Amino acid sequence: MRRRALLTGAAVVPLAGCSASGMLSEVAVNVGDVGGCRSPESLESFSTLGGAPLRYEITGAETSFRADPRFIALLEEWIAGWTAGSGLGPLRYVSTYGAFVDKCDSWHAAGRAFDFAELVHEGGTVSCRYDQWGDDPARLAGYWRLAASLASMFTYTLTYRYNPQHHNHIHIDNGASGYEAASLRERSRAQVQLVQGVLRHVFGLDVEPTGTYDDQTRAAVRQVQATLGITVPLRDTDGWRQFLAGAVAS
Repeated sequence: MRRRALLTGAAVVPLAGCSASGMLSEVAVNVGDVGGCRSPESLESFSTLGGAPLRYEITGAETSFRADPRFIALLEEWIAGWTAGSGLGPLRYVSTYGAFVDKCDSWHAAGRAFDFAELVHEGGTVSCRYDQWGDDPARLAGYWRLAASLASMFTYTLTYRYNPQHHNHIHIDNGASGYEAASLRERSRAQVQLVQGVLRHVFGLDVEPTGTYDDQTRAAVRQVQATLGITVPLRDTDGWRQFLAGAVAS
């Protein structure tokens, strides 16, 4: 049976998002490699995703943001798949901390990053505000299903496990995968944290969040693959997608 977590959270003063200082090296970038520190004028404005308005998490106001046009298209492709597969119905609005930030220390500066705070559907809400609800099992299940869906298209999907700056949102960027298919890098702490979170909170396996692709993690992955009938290795693009799709559908 599909487990659908209906997640809500009370409004409180948020922590700083990814645009604040303290980004760790895994998502820090030499934006000269992607065209330099982009100016707002070089990017495209967007105010909706999947036809639903974007709201700035801090104020609740409907707001326009800027990003690279191809990145916006990638977001639209992702959200169409998520809306169809989440079981939560049409999207009403997306609450976010934004996209482009005029600081040359992350993929936000290149217009190729986005921060999710909350997705509100007609059939329920998925909150990324770990700072508000903590270790609530139902909310964690929905959170990690969302993270799994995002990771299928955005190699760097940073969760609350990554550092305290991500306790109030999930950060995504395509700095590693670009516009190619995402895949698992076993030495990536962020990706291993995601695998372990999905194993523990979606599939219900007793996996410690070590951040390393260790024996317990490999054994748990094999168990899930066997259950889902996945025969492709997790490190392969198809194996990665099948594992994450299985998490969203669970």
